[in-house]
Amino acid sequence: MTDHTARTIRAAGLLAAACAACAGCSLLQSPAASPAPARHPAHATAPASPPAAASPGLAAILPFSPSRLQAAAALAARFAGAYGTWSWRQPPAAWLAGLRPMASSGLYAALARAADIPGVLAQRDQARQAAAGTATAVQIRDLTTGSVTFTVAVRQVITSTSGRSQTVSSFAVTLTPQTAGWAVYDIEPASAGNT
Repeated sequence: MTDHTARTIRAAGLLAAACAACAGCSLLQSPAASPAPARHPAHATAPASPPAAASPGLAAILPFSPSRLQAAAALAARFAGAYGTWSWRQPPAAWLAGLRPMASSGLYAALARAADIPGVLAQRDQARQAAAGTATAVQIRDLTTGSVTFTVAVRQVITSTSGRSQTVSSFAVTLTPQTAGWAVYDIEPASAGNT
């Protein structure tokens, strides 16, 4: 079992335990769903206890705010869509230029090394292949204080001399927080996980 898999299983177990323990507590209840405070009879002599401080919502225990996670999901989808979009007419440098602003320096270097594979480029040229990718972030797969991994569905429409086809692939896209946003740290087939 890989360290990543063990970490994911451990995190899922902790989250399930926390949800089970808090199923009836105010942590998972919205303020509108809270029960009405008990009324004290008029003849009661004890002072009413002060209202309990508002308990934090589930978002308060996440390492990133919901809006920051939404921004990460949007970037994961944009990156995966651009990753799945290429053309036999486009030099690898142009494809890389579209990914560069979204990728970490380490991922960009790995993509640059893989972009010039002669056999792949020759096959695309020969068949005049082009792919247009669109992507949707499906779910959070892993969440830590230092990264978030999304499962992203990528739909590609591929055209070539032999016609047109469609494929749907699932990727695991990992992002790391930056001072002003996020950077894509890794992309792999979802079945392989992220290492």
